[in-house]
This record gives sequence, structure tokens and C-alpha cells, in this order.
Amino acid sequence: MAEGSRKSIKLKIKAQDDTILHFKVNTSTIMKDIFMSYSSKKQMMNYKVFRFFLDGKRLSSHKTVNELGLKNGDEIDAMIHQDGGGSACNY
Repeated sequence: MAEGSRKSIKLKIKAQDDTILHFKVNTSTIMKDIFMSYSSKKQMMNYKVFRFFLDGKRLSSHKTVNELGLKNGDEIDAMIHQDGGGSACNY
């Protein structure tokens, strides 16, 4: 194993209502595991109802913390995904 692969960092995930959940994770953790844990804590069955962003860029669920270059203290934004949004009015 490469040196530093077992390093832990703390991440924050901020919801649209400004609530923040804190996670201590290994840098080798796959983001899907973090997203699933967040969804469970938010009482959502499927993590795919959320979209996760760091500095406006969507995060891949298939990459590790290290592969994404996440740093201790980074704050991830969690947004509930909604399809549509257009007007249903008929004029």
C-alpha cells in the first residue's frame, strides 16, 4: 500500500437548508460510500436523489477521496435532484 493511503480527513456535507453533517473518512474511501452514508442520515433510501458538488463541480460517486483531491475541511454541497421544472400552464 502506498504511504498515506490510510490517511483520514474530515469532510462536511451541506444540505440546501444549510444543515451540515460531518464525516471522518479515509482518503481511499470511494465517494459512493460517503454519499450512501449521507443519504441514510438524511433518511433517504437512495443516494442518487442527491447531486454532490465541490466548488460548483459535480463529484463522481466512483472516485476516491484522494482521486478527487479532497482536503481536510472541504465542504461538499448536496442538492436534491429534480427533473423538469418547466411551466405546466397552457395559454
